[in-house]
Amino acid sequence: MNAAKLLEQSHMMVLQTVDDFPESLWDTPGASESWSVKDIIAHLTSYEHLLVEALTRLVSDTPTPYLEKFTGRKSEFNKNEVAARQYHTAQQVIDEYNETQLQSTDLLAKIPAAKITQAGTMPEFGKESNMADMVNIVYAHTNEHCAQIKAFREKQQA
Repeated sequence: MNAAKLLEQSHMMVLQTVDDFPESLWDTPGASESWSVKDIIAHLTSYEHLLVEALTRLVSDTPTPYLEKFTGRKSEFNKNEVAARQYHTAQQVIDEYNETQLQSTDLLAKIPAAKITQAGTMPEFGKESNMADMVNIVYAHTNEHCAQIKAFREKQQA
């Protein structure tokens, strides 16, 4: 599947997973270990920011602070990014996710397919990795967290 379709499916999966999610449960820990659903979406938002930076880097030589924070310090990155949104409302977190995913989708559409699959353009994920690899990683990561949210919802409704 091409990167654009996979990214679109990833975004739709998040939106469908949190659609009509009970407001009273957004901040309840336990959706993914100690994280709430809001924390998971904050975490996925930080990965959308990583994607935006990586896509931007493919078309221009710009600083990549998210990628720099992520590289080599993934667990610290995850913890810090969720903590940065700790006092945001669930709506603010989902709004940031939506805004950032629109940016990533728009950027991806502007990049030629050959550049998306060009080896070595995503060294943070391996010497020969490319943007399509990163989109696949983001999709698998999103799928895992959406499954956790769905299981959490079912557990809470039981």
